[in-house]
Amino acid sequence: WKSMEKNTSNSKGIDPMLILGKAVDMSVSMRGGDFPLGAMPMKIQRIVREANDCYGYPVDYLAGAMLVALGLGVGNTHFARLKGKWDESAILFMALVGRPGACKSHPLNFAIRPFSDIDGVNNSAFQKELAEYNRQCELPMKERTVAHPVLPVNKRFLISDATPEAMMLIHSHNLRGICMWNDELAGWFKNFNRYNKGSDEEYWLKLYNANPIFSDRKGAKDSVYIGRPFVSVVGTIQNGILNELAQGSRSSNGFIDRLLFVIANNQDKQAWSDKEPSFDIEATWAEIISRLVDMPYKTDEDGKVIPTIIGFSPEAKTRLYQWQRENTEDCNREENDALKGVFSKFDFHAIRFCLIIQIARWACGEADKTEIDLVSVKNAIGLVDYFKATATRVQGIIKDLSLSELQRAVIAALPEEFTTEQGVEIAIANSMAERTFKDFVKRFTGIHFQKVRHGVYAKL
Repeated sequence: WKSMEKNTSNSKGIDPMLILGKAVDMSVSMRGGDFPLGAMPMKIQRIVREANDCYGYPVDYLAGAMLVALGLGVGNTHFARLKGKWDESAILFMALVGRPGACKSHPLNFAIRPFSDIDGVNNSAFQKELAEYNRQCELPMKERTVAHPVLPVNKRFLISDATPEAMMLIHSHNLRGICMWNDELAGWFKNFNRYNKGSDEEYWLKLYNANPIFSDRKGAKDSVYIGRPFVSVVGTIQNGILNELAQGSRSSNGFIDRLLFVIANNQDKQAWSDKEPSFDIEATWAEIISRLVDMPYKTDEDGKVIPTIIGFSPEAKTRLYQWQRENTEDCNREENDALKGVFSKFDFHAIRFCLIIQIARWACGEADKTEIDLVSVKNAIGLVDYFKATATRVQGIIKDLSLSELQRAVIAALPEEFTTEQGVEIAIANSMAERTFKDFVKRFTGIHFQKVRHGVYAKL
């Protein structure tokens, strides 16, 4: 690595960190993953590689879950500002997608464990404070050490199954930010509207956008208002359930467009390795998260977090604007409406990635956090490319699960590349009408088909 950096650092126009990142990504590909691990700080790269070598954790699942955990560590303490008052926080909604037994849960638990440990310590302290509160309340006034005991609160980072009202109450105790952590995300979205007749999709859309949230529980006394909520979401989901995620209004109101999907290429069960980690990866990861959690921040008189605003360096902003123009062109060229909606949301994801990567590099001792620099923007763009690819794969899985037997038969009969005329002939031979076939190709371009040039398509 050092020789590579030395050989490239003096080459005009060559970014040595970019070269190193590409090399890391090549090694990830050899391990059966696509995740751009080179976009993460070096210290985190080492943790992921050790966990992969020693425990068989798929790189994609572990690195993806770590990205959410890093964002939770940032919380509402720092916002990225592109211009004017356009601020983005580190909120992410992410699903680790794979078949049963694909080793999704263990990497997720590893990434989240520092927060569950913190919650465990806080809960122990809360139980002691609650016991003392109850004891004081039972004493006569003259025997109390505190005349009017204050009910303690249990400050938490993680929640799993809670009503929106209960979740907002928990969030009000930790305005820094919380995360909905579900090992099976199916339980999350299947419970939408379980407790009320309203639209939970719209509620979660507001949370993703960090819009103000009101929560009325038993009356005005228990009302909760959070001006800038921070609620991330992470969990696992099986391939066969993805079509349920897209059912109802979730595929039309932009809900599914905001989800980031992580998919490992190699989902085969791995044999145990007798290799021991060369360093304490759990402790190293906990130290990184601890540095984020321990970041000082200011609050106003009402206890609301006052975030530190981080802008972009001039060259970083130039590169980000260039990428946004490229992404706009991709959206305008995209013929599939579902993917068009997904790609458009990456304008927001990109800025959030920039913020998370910059603060993560600071936590690992690789950069400061006075501004978002060019390295963080380039790394964020690498993450965007990955998640755009996985989003396309997920849309393909969803569409494939909803294909009819006739559509499956036509796809199977088509060659890898075909003209419209050839496709029509094959479709008719399989009892599909010409107009139906043309509509079929148009609808699934970007999912099952790719337009090579005018009148020529390829199967994906």
